[in-house]
Amino acid sequence: MGDMRETDSIIQDGVASPGDGDAPEVIVESKVQMKRSMNLFHCTALLVSITGHSAVFIAPSTIIKYSGSVGMSLVAWMVGGLINLSLALCFTELGTMMPKAGGPYAFIYSTFGSLPGFLILWGYIVLISGPFWAFQSKTAAVYIVKAIFPGCDVPEMEWGIKLFAAWIIVSLVTLNCVYMKYVTRVQTILSSTKMLALLIIIAGGIAMVAKGNTEHFESPFADTTTDTGDLSLAIFFALFGYGGWQVLLSLSEEVKNPGRVLPMSVFTAFFIVILKTVLVNAAYFTLISPEEMAASRAVGLLFVERLYPPLVPVISFLVGTITVGALNAGILGHSRLLFAGSRVGHASVLFGMIHQKYLTPGPSIVMLAVWSLVMLFVGGFTTMMRYITLFSNTMSMSVVIALLYLRWVKPDEPRPFRVPLFVPVLQVFVVTFILALAVYQRPVEMGTALFILCLGVPAYLFLVTWTNKPRFITTFIEKFTIAVQKIFFVVKTS
Repeated sequence: MGDMRETDSIIQDGVASPGDGDAPEVIVESKVQMKRSMNLFHCTALLVSITGHSAVFIAPSTIIKYSGSVGMSLVAWMVGGLINLSLALCFTELGTMMPKAGGPYAFIYSTFGSLPGFLILWGYIVLISGPFWAFQSKTAAVYIVKAIFPGCDVPEMEWGIKLFAAWIIVSLVTLNCVYMKYVTRVQTILSSTKMLALLIIIAGGIAMVAKGNTEHFESPFADTTTDTGDLSLAIFFALFGYGGWQVLLSLSEEVKNPGRVLPMSVFTAFFIVILKTVLVNAAYFTLISPEEMAASRAVGLLFVERLYPPLVPVISFLVGTITVGALNAGILGHSRLLFAGSRVGHASVLFGMIHQKYLTPGPSIVMLAVWSLVMLFVGGFTTMMRYITLFSNTMSMSVVIALLYLRWVKPDEPRPFRVPLFVPVLQVFVVTFILALAVYQRPVEMGTALFILCLGVPAYLFLVTWTNKPRFITTFIEKFTIAVQKIFFVVKTS
């Protein structure tokens, strides 16, 4: 940003005062901080909502395809949940040691330094945030439209659905910028819609079992595949059926008593999520054969259609609200990474500012919203969603290595929560296997994702290490920053 001390006009706490010079100055010190407003219930609701997103309604077809049998598909779902739980506990140990905004980015930056931290931030913004927001908003729009207009042809309404998806993004972004105290309440409501949809399916499954629809459970492992590669793929896809929980660790700075709340919320939420996921998948098999499930692209809707057709629009609408809940959780968590990056100079000072009254990181939320809207309308985010496979596992591997490294170099550092040592050691082997399998499955796409991640190195040299930028660049940035501060009443946190 250059040497701001040379300028005269000052903006402090969001108010500009005229000086004698032409160039503006930004005083970035402020006593304003984000509020610790998330308790155990809020954190658990957030995790239940975002963990797995809407995968339980869609992913079972892929898992049964590779597992081959009812019993093995349920085992794959359970194993996938337990592996995710153990990885979440590794993240939680670091989250209680470093309860800062940014989660994995803050962990890597604090442990390994500037460039590795920047690459995590770069990958998260480019490869996760935009594609994830765009994908979730469009999925929500499609299911809600199907619920209201069940006979409509979705491809013919492509632009209408995209506009509806854009409206969903803008609405949630506005809520997150202005009414933070209501965001956790809305998230709780959206989490309850997910539980309602799943309870309907589980109740239907229990009713079918009571009627004697148990033929697919008589020999549950009879057709299990003997191909170890297929079994690996079944567990691989089950692992990603529980994705999204990492968002909570990005909100550590806003959690009350994180040393107690974070581990308790992780244990509670994963118990709920694993239990309901296994029960829902078991319920599916009371009305759907393994062959029919493997061929279906919307298993949840197929089950409800056979259970009680009038419920199909209801479940479709609930799946839409579930996806909105996942998007809302993503907005909460992803924006905090950019916010955290700004505070250490990895992003513009503007993205580290919060609103004086609402105490929300509005600039970082809006910036990511713009990127997600670009992804929504330009297209290609479905392919980019696959890139998350590489980046999320690279990030997970980095966090686990950071945990082991800190255990070695700082064994006496206070740890409010300590995961058993065998858990991170096991995760090193698991994540390495997942990365190898992802590259084996899609070498071209994974290579492209790796290339995009490596572009973070020249971006780091240009944005971070090049401090003597031309004066016209720094002057423009300073004037633009002050203009945004004046318009949106945002200030830098202390």
